Amino acid sequence: MRWFLTGGGGQLATAFEGLLDGEVYVAHEAVLDLRDAPDVAAAVRAFRPDVVLHTAAYTDVDGAEAHEATARAVNVLGTRHLVAAVHGTHAQVVSFSSDYVFDGRKGAPYVEHDEPHPLNVYGATKLAQEHETLTWPHGTVIRTAWLFSATGRNFVKTILAAARERAAARPAGHPAEPLRVVDDQVGSPTNADHLATCVLDALRSGLGPGLYHMAGGGACSWCELAREVVALAGLRVTVEPISTAQAGRPAPRPAFSALASERGIPQPPSWQDGVAAVVDELLGAQ
Repeated sequence: MRWFLTGGGGQLATAFEGLLDGEVYVAHEAVLDLRDAPDVAAAVRAFRPDVVLHTAAYTDVDGAEAHEATARAVNVLGTRHLVAAVHGTHAQVVSFSSDYVFDGRKGAPYVEHDEPHPLNVYGATKLAQEHETLTWPHGTVIRTAWLFSATGRNFVKTILAAARERAAARPAGHPAEPLRVVDDQVGSPTNADHLATCVLDALRSGLGPGLYHMAGGGACSWCELAREVVALAGLRVTVEPISTAQAGRPAPRPAFSALASERGIPQPPSWQDGVAAVVDELLGAQ
């Protein structure tokens, strides 16, 4: 197999790199700008991939509100250029999307047939990315959510670092300064390594074109996720709930965007198992 992997250096691309067999081309942003159609076409056609794993994305949810043109250029045009580059081949293009294509008003986990309605620019660009992918007869979209790992920047790593810092700075005889985390947004936290394993297992079992959901089992709020991280690390730091309004972030977020699948495909383990694996890895690396 010949794998063309975008988003080199990112947490999902890094997870895939450790699992892929055969020949692998890792497209780092510094080497290949997906917004440059001729360069994308040249790279893809020279390598002749069997599968394109398109993990590259503009993922700054709040930043997208102020930089919509950039977010669209990366997420939408970049995907369009990849799809155009594989024309005339039978390469499968696997593109990764987000739970933020939904508005959160369903009140139950979203499945593949639910109608998307993004609340923010980032979600709108990911929905447009899905459409670009599915114009290709061999296009596969995998929606996932709240991705984290032991590499890159993500919520689990941020909370662990903040909690350790506050625990270390705690004055003798006094509690540590609490962490304040949003408790009125619920989703499906997903371990990137678990997702990559699940995706490759599905592809090797013949996962075809279409739209699929793959996310950590169960659902929780950001506050519950933070408490799990702190507890697993054995830190004496309180995590206090705050509202989305109190957080004051520029981009609106769905209140309930947990994902489930009606397609009968394998799913990653529970979000709790995913968090435990990453916290163990991070603590073990110290």
